[in-house]
Parts: sequence; C-alpha cells; structure tokens
Amino acid sequence: MLKETLRSCFNMSKKVIVIAGTTGVGKSQLSIQLAKQFNGEIINSDSMQVYKDVPIMTNKHPLQEREGIPHHVMNHVGWSEEYYSHRFETECMKAIEDIHQKGKIPIVVGGTHYYLQTLFNKKVDTKSSDRILTAKQLEILQSTDPDVVYNTLLECDPDIASKYHPNDYRRVQRMLEIYYKTGKKPSETFNEQKITLKFDTLFLWLYSKPEPLFQRLDDRVDDMLERGALQEIEQLYEYYNRNKFSPEQCENGVWQVIGFKEFLPWLSRKPDDSTVQLEDCIERMKTRTRQYAKRQVKWIKKMLIPDIKGDIYLLDATDLSQWDVTASQRAIAISNNFINNVPIEQERAPEDLRDLLSEGETTMKKLADWTHFTCNVCRNQDGKNVVAIGQKYWNIHLSSRRHKSNLKRSARQADFEKWKIHKRDNVE
Repeated sequence: MLKETLRSCFNMSKKVIVIAGTTGVGKSQLSIQLAKQFNGEIINSDSMQVYKDVPIMTNKHPLQEREGIPHHVMNHVGWSEEYYSHRFETECMKAIEDIHQKGKIPIVVGGTHYYLQTLFNKKVDTKSSDRILTAKQLEILQSTDPDVVYNTLLECDPDIASKYHPNDYRRVQRMLEIYYKTGKKPSETFNEQKITLKFDTLFLWLYSKPEPLFQRLDDRVDDMLERGALQEIEQLYEYYNRNKFSPEQCENGVWQVIGFKEFLPWLSRKPDDSTVQLEDCIERMKTRTRQYAKRQVKWIKKMLIPDIKGDIYLLDATDLSQWDVTASQRAIAISNNFINNVPIEQERAPEDLRDLLSEGETTMKKLADWTHFTCNVCRNQDGKNVVAIGQKYWNIHLSSRRHKSNLKRSARQADFEKWKIHKRDNVE
C-alpha cells in the first residue's frame, strides 16, 4: 500500500499537458507551439491517426508543419487491425514514460476524448476475472447490432446505459463486458471509485463557437478533396474490395474514418447508375463532420469535465485572426505557470464562454437528466429513429428545422392515407 502511494506521489510530480477540443479547431497547431516553447513531445490520442497512410483523410498534421517535434502513437497500425483503447493505454503510458525520461513534457492531443481515461486511475480489471462467459453472453457481446448490445445493457444496468447513446457501440459493449466478467453493475463500480489522475496534468480545452467552426469544417472538407482525399478514399476502397469487406465492417477500424462510408455508395455504384451523385457524398461527409464535432463537445462537458471537477482552462479559437492572443499566448501563459508550479491566475474561461464551464456542466450530480427521447418522425443516416438524451437536447431537436419539416411531411402522408381509405370505402 505504501509502495503504491509513493509511486502515485512520484508520478504526480511529473507533468502532462492535454489539449482537448473538436476536430478542425487547431489542436495540432497549438500542440506544436507548446512543444516548442516548453521542450515537449506530442502523443496522438486520435483513434484514426494511429492507422498507416491516408494522412489527408485522418487529418494527420503534415510532416513539414511539425517543425521537428516528435509525434508518438501515430501512423503505425495496419488497415486489417482494429485498435482498442487498452492498446492505446499501453502505448500512451510507454510514450509518457519515455518523454519524461528525456526530461521533456508529454503533450497529449487528439479528438478521441475517451482515450483520455488512460490518464485516470479509473479502471475496471476484467482480464483477471475467472468468470466464464456463456455462449449467449459471448453472442451478445460479439453482436454487430448496436441495438442488441444496448438493450441488453439497459436490462442489466439501466443507470449506466442511460449515460450512453444507443449508437455508442464500443463503450456500451465495454460496459456490458464489465457486467458479465465482474458480476457487478458498472454504475456501482464507478460510483465506488475515487477518481484520481496518474500524473500532474493540465487540461486545456480549445473551443470555437459552432457557426464559424462549422463553416471552417465545411471549407476543410473542400480543401481535403483538393489536396487528394478522394484518391485516398479510392485507395481504401481498393483494399476494401480486395479483401471482400462488407458495409457492416465500416463500423470498425480504419473504415470508421469520416469520408469512406459516406462515399461508399458512389464508389460501389454501377456504371449506368445516375442516382448516386458525388456532390451528395461530399455533403454527407460535411454533415457527419459537423455532427462529430457536436458529439466531441458533449463528451468534454458531460464526461471529461466532471471527472476532473472542472479543473480545465478554455481557450477561444472562434476568431482565427485573434489566435495569438486568445489561444496561443493564453495557453503559453497558463502552461508556463503550471510547469513552474506557480499558481495559475488566469481565468478558466473568457467571460462570454464561462457558461460552458458552469456548475451545471461541471458537476455530475447536476447532470441528472439522462432521459432518452425517441423521435418517431426523424431518422438518422442508418435509418433508425433519432434519439436525444436529456430534456434540453430533446427540446432543441423538437424546435429544429429538420424535425418541423419531417412533421409536415408526416402530416401530408397521413392525409394521403386517409384519402386513400376514404376513396376505397366509397368504391365499396
């Protein structure tokens, strides 16, 4: 016990900087600036950037823009492999140890915020379990149908299931695995844990307001295509065909990269098929990128910030013409105090963004509304009914242009069905 306490204190004396934020907000640029300023090296925490090649599609920071700063846990996994969080934990911890041994600062940066759980003493050991799973349990765990896995978790542990979207397949699967292998509800296990950090960690959240960010994301998709993204998509498709993969496999591995699944109907179309347009695929890619950015913000607010009890500093990247002042210089000033063990006097967020770090967002107890609402008139890209979590987001959906448009369409369809029944009755 004493040995563990001493090891924990030793690790806490070692510094780690984390840069969180949505896709396309400038995390890579900021990481280079901090690495140059504080003798740091960068650890990638993006689940797509671990895969080899396709640098444009996976948004790897161009080599010529890295200014000689070493990058770890990047561009090393084959397309036939699936990269799991436990492998990231092993590789990330090794990279942190190596960087510390050089007397440098590890800077963890990437959009897969779930990977940041690696930095917490928040883990459930299932490998040492001697429980033997039944054939039925294995069948459910290995099911490729997210609804099967989610509904099973909902029966076993409704409290933990309510905190995840039904399509959040991997995390839902992991929670169910914990339940099967430990025999205890994950919600109870996590509630009993005292969450601590493995290292003395500074969390920076690089944030942009939605409207300008979404325009930048749309422009970035156009830029990616101009720089050769379509050729990379075709390269992936050639491998996909050669190995006789199926669309169902696009839920795993490198095939989850935004752009491939969206272009698959166009790539696999018949020569005389004019119903699938390239422009539609591009628009779907833009839409999915924007949706991904929204999910990343939700994860930071609902999962990361409560875990660190609001101990995070928000940097404003909304106006890129003000980058040096609102993002770069502010990050350097905060990091400088952190590294030198000087009290950080900077505000946690600019005044107009403080609501993002409000008590209601940073305390898990305040986030009690995990109610799932299912819309019967709107469907997502997979053809399933849209699900909103929490009254706030349900109200946003109800007032959305998409929902109102679908309501009108549904009403017109209902009127048409009534007319057909009325006409049939008159004929009879």
